[in-house]
Amino acid sequence: MIDEPSYAARQAARELRISQERVRLALEGTNTGLWEWDIKADVIHWSDNLGPLHGLPRGAQPADFAEYIERIDPEDRPLLAADVRRAVEQGRGYEREFRTHRPDGEVRWLSARAHVVFDDEGAPALLVGLTTDVTDRHRREADAAFLARAGEALSRSLDPRETLDAITRQAVPALADWCVAQLVADEGELENVAIAHVDPAKVSRARELLERYPNRPEQRFGAPEVIRTGRSELFSDIDDAALESLAEDAEHLEVLRSLHMSSVLVVPLVARGHVLGALSFVSAGSGRIYGERERELAEELGRRAGLAIDHGRLYQREHRTAETLQRALLPERLPDVAGFALTARYLPGVDGDAVGGDWYDAFPLPDGCVGVAMGDVVGRGIKAAAAMGELRNALRAVAHGAPGPSAALDRLHTLYEALGRRTFATVVYLVLDPTDGGVRVACAGHPPPIAIAPGCDAVPLEVARCPPLGAPWPRPAEEDTLVLAPGAALLLYTDGLVEHRDQPLDAGIDAACRAAGGAPDDLEALADHVISEMVAEGGSADDVALLVLRRDADTPHS
Repeated sequence: MIDEPSYAARQAARELRISQERVRLALEGTNTGLWEWDIKADVIHWSDNLGPLHGLPRGAQPADFAEYIERIDPEDRPLLAADVRRAVEQGRGYEREFRTHRPDGEVRWLSARAHVVFDDEGAPALLVGLTTDVTDRHRREADAAFLARAGEALSRSLDPRETLDAITRQAVPALADWCVAQLVADEGELENVAIAHVDPAKVSRARELLERYPNRPEQRFGAPEVIRTGRSELFSDIDDAALESLAEDAEHLEVLRSLHMSSVLVVPLVARGHVLGALSFVSAGSGRIYGERERELAEELGRRAGLAIDHGRLYQREHRTAETLQRALLPERLPDVAGFALTARYLPGVDGDAVGGDWYDAFPLPDGCVGVAMGDVVGRGIKAAAAMGELRNALRAVAHGAPGPSAALDRLHTLYEALGRRTFATVVYLVLDPTDGGVRVACAGHPPPIAIAPGCDAVPLEVARCPPLGAPWPRPAEEDTLVLAPGAALLLYTDGLVEHRDQPLDAGIDAACRAAGGAPDDLEALADHVISEMVAEGGSADDVALLVLRRDADTPHS
């Protein structure tokens, strides 16, 4: 009589072996191997092609689970052991990716998937699984993550030096034990722009060595050769003979030997077909050996860094051009006004892609009064600077024939529309009467002037406001009139002084009032004090223009 459970178990075991043989045949020549662990006997059986995945000869077998688990990376070992233990205890399978150390020191990523086979009594008897080499995928993912981090670092600044400093820091220790970034200077010499080392204390030592033994343009190896040809150089294995060929003298040779270099990789920094410099990656101490994979990764990094440097240089060139244009369009000096003192400040912004359209002006009018204006053209760069100069000159033209500031703004709006301008511009325009301290004010979308009375708090003026230039003009502009008492002052400014992302505009204006109210009596010191209180040490994100006018304290009342 047939023992049904035993027969069924034997049949199941037979079918399993047949399936395993089929799987073994299917996996031959692939990066996947089949294994099974006899739990009670503690014996592991590998398919022939599983040994090479662990850096062992084909057909090699571990004696037991303990011997096998010793090949696993120490960080992954407890995780994998816990998975196996849980699978045996709960009768469930598992899936885990882990690192294994080959006898030659190479670390590979493997993925194991397993399920449990039960004996006649329903107890776990075998753990059967597949192991696949997934090192290439992990390396691709690691390379992509590295380039993503590098791209983020490149996007933080448009300054080439800051860009290269960020790149060298990203490369250490991910790609090198130390990394050097060099740019071609105007004279053709190589400038060591950034250096990073796995040991920050050794950066100064590395810089000292590079200054003591600099790369020479005529060299036919290393950074000079890479810059000359535009092709990267890979020195996979640095032996003593290679060091002897590089050394300039016996002392230099000893220095090179002390660095314990094992591999060197130099790639160009390229943008728009031009080589801007080179990145050198050095393996020293870690034993990392560079190959084609590292070359491709470093070359991609060099291309991205080269484009970032090129963009930064273009930005700086445009920024300098726009700033030069803007400063040229601003008055070189403010006019002398009897009974009044005037001073102005202009600070280009440190954020964004170029300077903006902030401007100020003061000019005599035919009736003996003085026009004082502050404005801001929306936008940045050369176009904004040019539009600012155009608007400043247009205001001067219309102001000479206008009966007052409101009429001047109405005419300026009409002219702005006739010119077909599509961008907004704000203006505050004052007509100052030196005979009695009278001030007439009209405002087109601009922040209100701040009145500073001697010995009193500073407050924003309550002035009628019309829309900015470029917006619909529903009615004629209005104006307000006031008289400045002797010693009183008005502060005109652009929104870069008071507008910040983390606070509303009114809060910024209140802060400017507090700064102006607590300022020294001297007019120049007052302007500097407001700037120092309102603008962060590193500068304002936006441009800042500021103009202060004060009626002389000894001016008699009219």
